[in-house]
Amino acid sequence: MRYLARLLKLLKPYAGYFIIGLLCILIGNGAQLYAPKFLGELLDQLSKVKDLSTLNRLSLIIIFLLFLRSLFLYGQIYVFSFIGHRIVADLREKLFSKIQYLSLDYLNRWNSGDLIARTLQDTQLIQTSFLSGIADLFYAIVLLFGILIIVISTDWQLALATFLVIPLFVFSISGIGKEIQKWSLSVQRKIADLTRIIQESIKGARVVRVFSQEETEIKKFREENEKNFFRNLKIARLTAIQIPLSSFLTALALVFILWLGTRKIAKGEMTLGSFVAFLTYVGMAIDPTQTILRVLAGLRQAYAALERIFEILEMGREVVEIKNPIILPPIKGFVEFDNVSFTYDGVNWVLKNINLKVKAGEKIAIVGSSGAGKTSLVNLIPRFIDPTEGVVRIDGYDIKRVSLRSLRSQIGFVPQETIIFHGTVKDNISYGNPYVSFEEIVEAAKMARAHDFIMKLPQGYDTVIGEGGVNLSGGQAQRIAIARTILLKPKLIILDEATSALDSESEAFVQEALDELMKGKTAFIVAHRLSTIKRADRIVVLENGEIVEEGTHNELLKLGGVYLRIIKWQIEESK
Repeated sequence: MRYLARLLKLLKPYAGYFIIGLLCILIGNGAQLYAPKFLGELLDQLSKVKDLSTLNRLSLIIIFLLFLRSLFLYGQIYVFSFIGHRIVADLREKLFSKIQYLSLDYLNRWNSGDLIARTLQDTQLIQTSFLSGIADLFYAIVLLFGILIIVISTDWQLALATFLVIPLFVFSISGIGKEIQKWSLSVQRKIADLTRIIQESIKGARVVRVFSQEETEIKKFREENEKNFFRNLKIARLTAIQIPLSSFLTALALVFILWLGTRKIAKGEMTLGSFVAFLTYVGMAIDPTQTILRVLAGLRQAYAALERIFEILEMGREVVEIKNPIILPPIKGFVEFDNVSFTYDGVNWVLKNINLKVKAGEKIAIVGSSGAGKTSLVNLIPRFIDPTEGVVRIDGYDIKRVSLRSLRSQIGFVPQETIIFHGTVKDNISYGNPYVSFEEIVEAAKMARAHDFIMKLPQGYDTVIGEGGVNLSGGQAQRIAIARTILLKPKLIILDEATSALDSESEAFVQEALDELMKGKTAFIVAHRLSTIKRADRIVVLENGEIVEEGTHNELLKLGGVYLRIIKWQIEESK
């Protein structure tokens, strides 16, 4: 129930709308409940009418009540739809915002298809099955309660006979409803798997084609899609049973009531008009009864979606900004790792007892075999992750005590996998600083050796690139990313395998751009290419999460240790 309480908190800002919606339900149901009563009176008047004014008056009252019902039904549907869509939009924004602030380490543990499903599909289920369901439930309960009062007051004996039939109807339908709910929940969970397969096949399209795995991917999707098909078919089969069964039981109940009612009319215990009104009320009771059953089943399904949504929203941020953090002043670039250790899972140490001082303006290359902890080490500097033990300082400031914005705004980061957003070249370059002038954008592009190829694009700096736009080569995309970083004017640069995925020609252009970017700045260079490593002032060698060697290229070669082994391996690989 705690998730329900949290959802109701989201409803609080819209309490006024909720009250208006409830009033619409009350007034609309009131009008609907009175209409059959006047219909019964109208039928009784037909047999003994002498004065048409009474007939006209009753007809006008019924028309007015039906109009009033329609008017407030519109209000009910519109108001609750507004509330539902508004809360879904709020939930999606909260989820998206939460995802933006999760540490990269934590985010990488999640399947992206599952996150997308929770953000889009589960939130939509909350709107359709829960928020709309609550409105329908309240409407059905009010209507059913009103009907019960009226039919009991009309003829309690006939009402009692009706109530004996209802449990048969309810129990027969609810059993099937539970099965439908179970299979619906299964479909809901498996949609995330389909999303993941589609996403991976699009993202990894190049790899799929290189390894000629198109048929494998199609087979994988087909198998999951078929499973989903049969789950939906099971729901359709259950629904196909539920609907005719519901119709048959309804007809059975009406025949029974007709039989009893006709006997009462024959004995003079009830007028024809009263009986028709009674039948109308019984017919009206079927819909809210079905609605209550449907909503209760949907609420259980929606609660599962609530759990999935709040699992994300309640997730603690692993990188937390303290209250009243220090605003980091313009940095010089002195970085210190003081006895730093890090583990992702609390068992396996990725970094162990790292002690490293990097002077302002110094360029440090971080080398080591795969899994040595290189990326984890540099990820500590902008606080993508936090050390499990020890302290990281910049210019003497413990970075845990400074604001994240003031820290990250002074650090340039160029990863191996360049991200180009859908938008123009100009938008991509100014992504981190959207208020810069066009002249500054061009200057940054020139420094990144990107201006010449940009001018050859169809619309120059206004060319749309990224998904759905013009495709760029790896080297071109990387130079756009470097121009983006140059505009930030950082004093500290992190290059994480920034040239590893490029061919020799592209690397030459990108290396020129990187040299321009790193002028006069502290730089951490995660690299395995010898051409990049040799440019560093100092090389730090990691193995099994520990610093095992430090020095210049020549010093480490003479040492004849881990670094020499890495270099020999690279030379052999390049042959």
